[in-house]
Amino acid sequence: MGIETPSIQAVVAANGGPTPSPKEDGMARLGAEAKDEMMALHAAEKAARAEEEQDYYYLAEADDNEADARDFRDTWNRLFSDVYGCFEDTTKICNKRFTFKKPKWRDCASMPTTLQIFSVKVARIRGGLQWPLHVFGMVAIRDCADQNRNMIFDRSRDNCQILTQEVPYLKLTGPSRAVVLSDPATFEVELKVKGATESKDECLSFLAVTYINYEGFLSHHLTREYHSRLSTLEFGLGSMTYSLEATIALRITSGEWLSGFRAKFTASTTSISCAKVILLDSGDDKVSVVGHGRNITLSRSVVSAEYLEQLKVCAKALQGDHVVAGRQMFFKVKRDGVSDGTLRLGFCTLGVTIYWSLI
Repeated sequence: MGIETPSIQAVVAANGGPTPSPKEDGMARLGAEAKDEMMALHAAEKAARAEEEQDYYYLAEADDNEADARDFRDTWNRLFSDVYGCFEDTTKICNKRFTFKKPKWRDCASMPTTLQIFSVKVARIRGGLQWPLHVFGMVAIRDCADQNRNMIFDRSRDNCQILTQEVPYLKLTGPSRAVVLSDPATFEVELKVKGATESKDECLSFLAVTYINYEGFLSHHLTREYHSRLSTLEFGLGSMTYSLEATIALRITSGEWLSGFRAKFTASTTSISCAKVILLDSGDDKVSVVGHGRNITLSRSVVSAEYLEQLKVCAKALQGDHVVAGRQMFFKVKRDGVSDGTLRLGFCTLGVTIYWSLI
């Protein structure tokens, strides 16, 4: 609520001076308003200059990033194609490798530092782009395990995700196995904004950036920003020390998932409780239940968890943003084998299975 400015007549009268005429009072008010308007204009110009300087910095880095991305294919083919095949190939290493079998000496199975990918969002847009954005393309990461693409996001032009300024996060579908940080990893991004025709599509982000892990002995949460000419992507990440791979499966053991209830399933570790991996956020879509086992189709299922810590799995049923029912369960991290649990939401019961594996 604004504070009303007293008239010049009232101020002068309160100090025992002669009362100015209404004309003099009006001119004084106009002068005060003009001063306020000039100050607001100065502040807006200052903010515009700061944004222009920031964009200049972003564009300079964007040019370098796009040059690196253009060179990346040739570099990769020269170094790795003889061993790891085609540039577009996805990782041949599956998850749950050592859940039910002991590793042989040549497998080099261990508990390395891994990279948890919590989120990827379009933090800023520029160059005339306007929300909402119809986004397609891919985001992948390559690590020293096999140098092939471990897909995190992958959508065709006919299956765009609509991003808004209020919800600018990509709906991630990977990784398909744990991401190893024994050596530097590479984020590979090729995202486009769908136009009225294919010729009108615009390049939202084109990157091939190296992630080097400068962690200590403790797991921690971090963010990284990477700039392209039309956007800045922000990655929400976790450096997970002495970690194992956990593959999560959910199924309905009794009852039904009620229509009209949005499902949100997440996983997190006790060491980084501030960030969660979204296993599924159904939004307005129906929860997909398949097979005789009534397994729930998750968007993501593989997470990293530190040895001797705990993994938390949380299930919520929502109407809009209102939580109708919610349960969570903690699992002690294991080197191999399986852990089972139950989440009772009232209208249905969920069975949770965690498949543990060395990496």
